Amino acid sequence: MNVTGLRKSVQEDKDEMVESLCSMLRIKAVGPENGGQGEAERGKFLFALAKRLGFASVEVIESRDPTVPTGRRPNLIIRVKGTTPRNLWVVTHMDTVPEGDLSAWKTLPFDPKIVDGRIYGRGSEDNGQELIASLYGLRALIETGVTPECNVGLVFVSDEEHGNTHGIDILLKKEIFKKGDFAVVPDHGQPDGGAISIVEKSIAWIDVEVVGRQTHGSTPDSGINAFEVGSRFMLEGVERLRKRFDTSDLLFEPPRSTFSPTKCFANGPNVNTIPGRHQFAFDFRVLPSYKLDEVVGVLRETADGFEKSTGAKITLTFLQKAEAAPGTSPESEIVKRLSDAIRKVRGIEPHPIGIGGGTCAAPFRRHGIEAAVWSSIPETAHDANEFSNISDLVTDAQVYALLFAGKNVSQD
Repeated sequence: MNVTGLRKSVQEDKDEMVESLCSMLRIKAVGPENGGQGEAERGKFLFALAKRLGFASVEVIESRDPTVPTGRRPNLIIRVKGTTPRNLWVVTHMDTVPEGDLSAWKTLPFDPKIVDGRIYGRGSEDNGQELIASLYGLRALIETGVTPECNVGLVFVSDEEHGNTHGIDILLKKEIFKKGDFAVVPDHGQPDGGAISIVEKSIAWIDVEVVGRQTHGSTPDSGINAFEVGSRFMLEGVERLRKRFDTSDLLFEPPRSTFSPTKCFANGPNVNTIPGRHQFAFDFRVLPSYKLDEVVGVLRETADGFEKSTGAKITLTFLQKAEAAPGTSPESEIVKRLSDAIRKVRGIEPHPIGIGGGTCAAPFRRHGIEAAVWSSIPETAHDANEFSNISDLVTDAQVYALLFAGKNVSQD
């Protein structure tokens, strides 16, 4: 079997792939934290689909969760043995976020529609496209009689949208994945399919509470204006951080650490009161060359200065703190293998990138597992009118097929 033959086998499954994706999207799989019933029904559908497609080894590993009707959250693992002992994983997730504002949708979010080569529906991009693409990419090997070069495992996890407790985390604890394995985690992507994410920034979300002393608007000197103190602290804080942590890394866009004031809370209902309390939040995305404790130390030092000069009290509280995981080398085996498959299918030269958001590759990298984050997507995840392109569904399945086959498929 050569590359062209394997790609043709995937192309012939196009209509079936589309139908499988649409059928899966009709089964709502929203987590309990967002008012849903979890992934149980979708897991049953995918188990049956995998069996129908000819996969002999389909395992279900459940996590106990009393907040869903079944009391359990499923994780599916499909395995196909290769000709070498290395383990290659593709990890996608079954759950989705809720539909959001229904009035903003042009179609029903959980009744997928095909319009102009696009599949519209909640979860079509995030993460349904890559789940189905990886499944049919591996199925192409079964159909053509090609044995994968490595042991291939497709993993469909629960609970990705709310922290991975009942999905990736429990599988890592059970040592399903081991140091020395490598993985593709299609948790981020770009429209042309050429970007492979190998590293992420650290993330810190910080709540800031400023407590001063409330007074009448006509006598501001008798109070401490928490709003004014907070505003001045906010501006000086980000200015100091931007000057102190100014390294650039061209893997990232933007190539610098970012320090952004974001959410602001109401500090009172009327205009003629000097507020005694003010609250807002920062979102920091920090290059991995810096430690978050060092960053927050500079912010705390700035806050101390304002407390001393104004008499206000400034409290900093982490809403999220995630130190960057070790990056995957651009020369790693998984990046080279994936790049080769992308090159053959898309005819472009893939390139490594870093991203500011967190992905599900981080827990793998922390366990010593090389992980590449990749997919070809229109970047509509979580949007109203989320969609995936049918052309991307097919080409990504072809990329997976060539990645799985490795040296066991001949060149054209």
